[in-house]
Amino acid sequence: MLIQIDDLSFVDDLCAHYTRSGFHAESVGGGMVEVTRPGVPAEGQERRGVLLHLRIWQVLSPDVTTVVVN
Repeated sequence: MLIQIDDLSFVDDLCAHYTRSGFHAESVGGGMVEVTRPGVPAEGQERRGVLLHLRIWQVLSPDVTTVVVN
């Protein structure tokens, strides 16, 4: 999934949050982070996991706006 973040200074923090939880996350430029979960048997499970962890990160970083692009 592709996530856009409005404050570029938080891109590394968002990537680290996902990586600590077993996801693969990397900055792809322009405030965009690509997040995947290797080994998940179904795409729907991957999407739910990414969204759940995004909500957790948003609670920890309430002043940062994120948008799921796809």
